[in-house]
Amino acid sequence: MDLATFLSLAGAAFVFGISPGPGTLAALSVSTSQGLRSGLILGAGEAVGDVVYLTMAILSLGYLSFYLEPVMYVVRWIGAGYLIYLGVMQFRLSRLELDSSNQIPTNTVKQFLMGFLIGGTNPKVILFYLSFIPLFLDLSNISLMTGIQIILTVYFSVFASLVVVCGAGNQIKSWVTKPSAAKRLNQITGSVMVLVGLLLVVS
Repeated sequence: MDLATFLSLAGAAFVFGISPGPGTLAALSVSTSQGLRSGLILGAGEAVGDVVYLTMAILSLGYLSFYLEPVMYVVRWIGAGYLIYLGVMQFRLSRLELDSSNQIPTNTVKQFLMGFLIGGTNPKVILFYLSFIPLFLDLSNISLMTGIQIILTVYFSVFASLVVVCGAGNQIKSWVTKPSAAKRLNQITGSVMVLVGLLLVVS
């Protein structure tokens, strides 16, 4: 994986990680109610859950591209349509919910496992990766080392995004709870998702 691909992949994964969703909002809620350490532990678990879906996406796409190349075109169009749909739905949201912290345990191991479950039980994540990864790599010609590089790049990028969210928790929380700010944030992240979907169509 060359430097340009690495930077593009890392940047896109960071934007995905920081965009409003169950994982981001849970990490934000926990960091503001239980402290930065708890938020980071939860975030680490969420990033591991994401990586499980990412690995599944790489393996399944690699198989499809090698044995059933025509199917990849269908997957690409479905993925693009789904990303555009998610972007439109995100764009239309007018507020963010930050009430999940009361469901998060205070035990370190349980916090990590809760984060893993939040990241690992969201089917939107694997659908995102199924449509996202083909933008950057030729999966019909991927090596084990490249696959490991992708997984590590996405993991640390997603985790870094959650570090930013948790580190600036109180400031972000006070900002995103304002209706106008929440709506603007949803519009920005929704627009990014639509743009990625359109890039998938034309690439």
